[in-house]
Amino acid sequence: MAIKGKGRTKTRQPVHAPRRGPVPVPVPFLRRRGVQALAAFLAGLLVFWGGVWLTNGLRAQDRTTRAEEQDLLRRRAGASWKSLIETEVGTIGTVQEGSPPVVLPEVRTTLTELGERTPADAVGALQDAAAGAKEVSDAIESYDLSSSLTGKGFDKGQVLRFLSARDELRSSLTLIREAALLGVAAARLDVADRPGVLGRARSLLAEADAAMTRFQTHQVEALSAAGINPQQPVLPGLPGT
Repeated sequence: MAIKGKGRTKTRQPVHAPRRGPVPVPVPFLRRRGVQALAAFLAGLLVFWGGVWLTNGLRAQDRTTRAEEQDLLRRRAGASWKSLIETEVGTIGTVQEGSPPVVLPEVRTTLTELGERTPADAVGALQDAAAGAKEVSDAIESYDLSSSLTGKGFDKGQVLRFLSARDELRSSLTLIREAALLGVAAARLDVADRPGVLGRARSLLAEADAAMTRFQTHQVEALSAAGINPQQPVLPGLPGT
């Protein structure tokens, strides 16, 4: 019995090269999501810190500008006050840098003369002196010092120095006026009856001198706070006196 299919040769299939699958194209470095996210993060940081730097710079510039404006306003306020004092007090006395003003020296001279005699013009001179002291005191009082200092950058202590200077000056002028009026009263008495009245008048002048010295101290401190640096008052017993 013959075997079916025996002796046939099998046809071999041709050998083919292995098929290649699609090769992925690498993404450029700068287009990778991680790189882009990092770049966006760094850019955000730069924008943030740049904004902070710019804001701080503008704030610092604004503070500097405001400080310069405040300095100018303080100097103007101090200069106005200083000019007022020099103008008003200069009408009845002498104002010099570095020492208290010398006001109405004729009052002291006339009171001294009244201790021995009665000068012909004593009453008139003392009345004029009293009127001059009151006029200057009223002019200083009418100057709205508080308003001139408001909003200029002065602190409370600095404002107080200005106000103290004003009050001490007005106090000194009032005491000089009272001394002059006592001199008028003394001039109408006999020479022998004048010592008590003249003594009181001289005591008022001493108080006026002390008040004027205090004024000068406060005035120097106030003007210094305004950026104006006057000479320090010359005190008795120190070199230069």
